[in-house]
Amino acid sequence: MNFFAATQMRPGRPADAPRIAALARWVWLSSYADQGVNEASAAYLREAFDEQALRRALDLGRHWVLEQGEMLQGWAQLSEATECPAELPQGSESAVELQRLYIAPPCVGHGLGARLLRQARQEWPERALWLSSWEGNTGALRFYRREGAQLWGESWFELDGQRHRNEVLGWPALEQSA
Repeated sequence: MNFFAATQMRPGRPADAPRIAALARWVWLSSYADQGVNEASAAYLREAFDEQALRRALDLGRHWVLEQGEMLQGWAQLSEATECPAELPQGSESAVELQRLYIAPPCVGHGLGARLLRQARQEWPERALWLSSWEGNTGALRFYRREGAQLWGESWFELDGQRHRNEVLGWPALEQSA
């Protein structure tokens, strides 16, 4: 039996903030801190994944979590407020951002990311979905392309005075609005 078959998906709640903060830091460090953690990275992690800020965001936004029992295995965060930094494809009038899709590193490769991505696309089926991913995050980029993402453009993430190129990837709307 597939261990991950018992993983359940549900909307995120403010009470999930401590586990989401821990998961987010773990995934972020696994993806970006290949040479260690400097003060700028530590400060970014404290701010970006602050539990109180996450509680507020979970109360207001669309978040989905994957868990098995008490074990949080994945999290997705959507935002309809962020403007896409790239030109939308023809036929797309608006888009929603997939701000974060994080899977616990030991759980990668078991279909959990695809489940969260499907849910994200179904949230607003009449709108395109976009995200930005660091160009050095080859595993994530490979996953998104395998799931049908197209390159829409680029954006930049700045940390401690250094600019990091992100690829802006997206999918067209699942449904065309009438």
